[in-house]
This record gives sequence, structure tokens and C-alpha cells, in this order.
Amino acid sequence: MAYGLGWDSVSVLDLYKIWDLLESLEGSRIKRALEYKGVYVIQHSNGILLFSPKRGVSPLSEDIELKNPVRSRLLHEIEGRRIREVSIINEDRVLALDLYSATLVLEWVREGNVVLLDHEGRIQAAAAQKTMKDRTVRRGEPYKPPPRLGDISRSPSEIVELASRLSRRSIISALAYALSLPPELIYEAAYRQGLETASPGIDVKDIIRIVETARSIYLESIERKEEGFKTTIEGKVLIYPFEPFHLKAGFEKIEYPKHFPSYVASLMLSDSSAGEIEASPVERAREALARLELEARLVMDHASRLQRLIESYRRMRESRIPWEQLENDLRKDFPEVKAFNHEKWIIQVDLGGLDIHVNARISAYANAEMLFEKAKSLKSKIQELQEVRHDQPTKVVVRITKETGRPWYRDFRFFVTTNGFLVIAGKSAGQNELLVRRYMDEHDLFLHADIHGAPAVVIKTEGKDVPEQDILEAAQFAASYSSAWKAGLLTMDVYWVPGSQVSKKAPSGEYLGKGAFMIYGKRNWLRGIKLELLIGVGSNGLEAIPALKKPQGNCYVKLSPGTISRELTARKIHEFLQHSCGYKVMLEDILRLLPQGTFHVERWRNVESRL
Repeated sequence: MAYGLGWDSVSVLDLYKIWDLLESLEGSRIKRALEYKGVYVIQHSNGILLFSPKRGVSPLSEDIELKNPVRSRLLHEIEGRRIREVSIINEDRVLALDLYSATLVLEWVREGNVVLLDHEGRIQAAAAQKTMKDRTVRRGEPYKPPPRLGDISRSPSEIVELASRLSRRSIISALAYALSLPPELIYEAAYRQGLETASPGIDVKDIIRIVETARSIYLESIERKEEGFKTTIEGKVLIYPFEPFHLKAGFEKIEYPKHFPSYVASLMLSDSSAGEIEASPVERAREALARLELEARLVMDHASRLQRLIESYRRMRESRIPWEQLENDLRKDFPEVKAFNHEKWIIQVDLGGLDIHVNARISAYANAEMLFEKAKSLKSKIQELQEVRHDQPTKVVVRITKETGRPWYRDFRFFVTTNGFLVIAGKSAGQNELLVRRYMDEHDLFLHADIHGAPAVVIKTEGKDVPEQDILEAAQFAASYSSAWKAGLLTMDVYWVPGSQVSKKAPSGEYLGKGAFMIYGKRNWLRGIKLELLIGVGSNGLEAIPALKKPQGNCYVKLSPGTISRELTARKIHEFLQHSCGYKVMLEDILRLLPQGTFHVERWRNVESRL
């Protein structure tokens, strides 16, 4: 029987294999944010993104039919925003959508969560607010991602040591946790080594062999991103990101990015609906209303006794007796007490067979009043739903409108040099990887600034010789969009090599992360390239180009590292373009073109003058 029957959620390996689809979100605008049976449905201009805290993410490019979806109260604020960048946090099952002045974080580790951050990285809203041993998820708190235990880049001996601490787990589960890889992949690695993981005779050397084989399968699977395998076992469809030799037969090769997202989506949408008829929002609201009204009446009926309970609880807290003694003493006098949340001053009591949470900060009558007010508010909500839907079930089709005839490079940063060569730069590690792997030819030129945190930049040569001036322009583009700008550096060294000298294959025993490459052979250095950009209106609209290009028009401002904030710089450019050039543009479209950091701003002319 296949180990794969335990498949649970989108793994980090799955993410890398469908990364091109996730990156297609960049530059798109969010149209609607809905919720459906515990699944978040984000409709954007390039498609649909489904998210389940249990399963993970599924980027879809086809219409889906949903019955009675509701607008997400948590995510309605992101509607209309543009997605600047998609990234993985901690190289784990946490996806971040940078929305310029906000960030949407989707977690499917542990219990999963949806967290909306403000521009400072503080939590603005969360599906589940909670305090844990290693982090706190509360409104107003700085966001801290779930700690990542596993890491495939660690040495085999480190991984074995880490797995040994998880002695209560099986070897498969412990190694999957330590490597942050799917259990199915660990099982496959053991199978290829001829090892029986349930055997008590397995030793450290055997475990190291499993680790090394698992890493090899992982890297091979990433290299063959388009390839997947599908089988059906006991009536259940399973999809693997690697070739499952342990199945021996009965599987077929498929296009992974094409089949996997719809497979995950089907699992998400079936999680809460198997054998059930989904209640309408009105029906669910009516059930909640009946519960609230019953709770309010029970609190009123037992108000005098609840008030004595509340007063006793307050006196005991003031006397600072231990929590355990406080709880035992109260239960002797009030056996209806079931549980406490001392942090929130909440006492859970059983009234008439119903569990009710009583707030000890306020009186019993105030508790009843609060419940009646909630019921009143819910009645108004039910009336609104009935007016919109007339209390009739409806089917909503989330449709996708795609932009047609849009050049592939518009998802990246780009410009055209003085002599007509197209220059493309990645906006993220994922885009760097995509640009080099898919779009760079061996005769193209690859450029990179000599600093960590710089984009991969490619000059598309079409087999022609590139003049020095055009290479310098591309080098300035590469330097300006590197982390050197945020560091306040004014110049940066940049090198270039032919595309044939760039490889994703690491030397034996080493591992290259996403967006990292090996450069073989001689590098051609360009020293002291100034960090300067022009932002303004060209023949194709709003653009950012290196200052060395020197465009013909005058509707540009010149930027270099300085002291003005990013937001103020964007407003200055917005005002200049609107008043001096008569060009209307959205502020966030300007922000999308700005490097990270602060700025010095000048008006650009043949003879430059201060803006």
C-alpha cells in the first residue's frame, strides 16, 4: 500500500513546482475576497487564489462555481489593491502577498492562519488571535512567523541529531519534520535504499543514506518542475511531485503545474461538504441568533447566582491566591463552573445544558445586556442578507478575465536600451529563478550587482553584439534595484557574463537556494556604477529607466539614494506628473517602480535643475 494515502497539504516542494503560477499574481489587482466553507477565495485580475488553513494554496486559471459564498469580513480591505510581490516566509508553508501598504500572510503550518499586516509589519487582523509558547498573534503586535524546525540545507549529521530529538515520532515522520519535506518523499528515499523503516535494526548510517537520497529526490524534482505523477489507490486520486518507484506500477506522468492546483482545490472544497447540504448564510445566522437569545435568557434567569459567582471570583483574584486553589474553591460553591480563562477574566458555566462564557469584569446583568445587543445586531444582519438574497440559495460563478496580448516580460522589471535591446530584471528570488531558467538564452547577457540582495538582470541579445553603452545602462538598472539603494550607497560594482556561463547546478555536496546561481568562467566587471534612475512618462506610459539612457522627453524625475521617504517621493512624482505633464497615474503604480530605501529627487532635463 502506498504511503501517499497520508497526503495532507501543499508541501514546500509543491510550492516550488507551482511557483511560476504563484508569481503570476504579481502585478495583478485583487477584485474580490470571499469565503466559502472555510476556504478563502481571492479573485484577482489574472485568476483565482484559493487558500485553506488545512491544505494550503491553489492558484487557478479557470472559473469555479461556488454556492452561497460570502464576502470575507477579514479580507474585504484588500479588495482593489495590487499585488506587488509573492514570497515564501522562512522557506516554509507560509506565503506572503505584498500589497504595497499592507501584507497578507497565509499560514498552513500547525492549525493554519490568515494574518493581515500593516505597512510596519504589525498585525492588523487575524483569523485566529492566540498566544503560543514561541510567538503571539494579536492585533497591534509585530508579526512573527511560525518557527521553522526543518531545513534541507543542513548536513546529514545535523538532521539525524534533530530527528533523534523527535523520538516519539516514526523515522519517516521525524525526518520529514527535520527536513521540511513530505513524508511520502522520505518513504520513497527509504524504498530506493532498500531500507525498511519499521525495522528496529535501522541505524544512523541507514538514516544518513535516507537523508542524502531524500535530498537528491528533492533537487531532481525541482529540476523537473513540469513533471508529476498521478495514480489512484483504493478509489483515491493521488498526485506526486516525484516519480514514486515504491508504487512499482499503476501511475502516469502528468504536467504538474496543470493538474496539481485543481487537485488541491477539489480537496479544499470537499473538506467540509462530504455528505452534507450546505446551509445558507441566512440559515446559519438564524441558528446563531437563536443561540444568542437563549444564552441571554439563561443569564437573566440565573443573574443573582451569577453575580455572586462574579463577586467571589473578583475577591479571590484580589487576595492573590494560587489559580488552582481559586478554581477548586469556586467549584465547591458553584459546581456549574466548567473552565476559566484568567487572562480574559472569562468563566465558563453550564446553564441549562448550555456552555456560556461569563465576563467577570462586568456584572451579570451587563453580561445579559451584551448578549441581547449581539442578538439585536445579528437580526439586522439577517434582514440585510434577506434583502440581498431573498433567502434563496444561489450559485455564484467566480469568473476570470485575462489580459490578452500582454508580453511575458511585463511581469518583471524591464526597459529598452538606447539601441533597442530589451533588459529584464527579477523582482524577487522566485522571479530571478524564472527569468534565468525559462527566458535567458546562452547568447544573452547576465548582469548582477556585487551585493547580496540584487536582481538577476538579462539583456536579450537576439544573437547580436551589444554596444558598451547598452551594457552600462543595464548595469545601472541592476545596481539601482539592488539592496545597495536601501543601504544608502551611491555607487556599486556590477559584473556581466554570457548566459552560457550561468548554471543552477551546484558543485557536488552543495545546495543552491531559490534565486541563486553558479557563475563559471571569467566575469566582466563594471566598477563604480552610479545608482540613478529616471521615472516618468515615455512612449509606453509610466516607466523607470536608468539615468544613463537619457530619454528625449522632459517628463521625468531623477532619483538617487537620499533622505526622503519612499511614500513622500512617490507623492512628489505623482504631483509632478499630474501638474507638469498632465499625466494621471495611481500612487501605487509609482511605488511599484521605486527601489526599497530613501531618495534624493531632482527634475530631469538636459540641464538638470532641482525639483
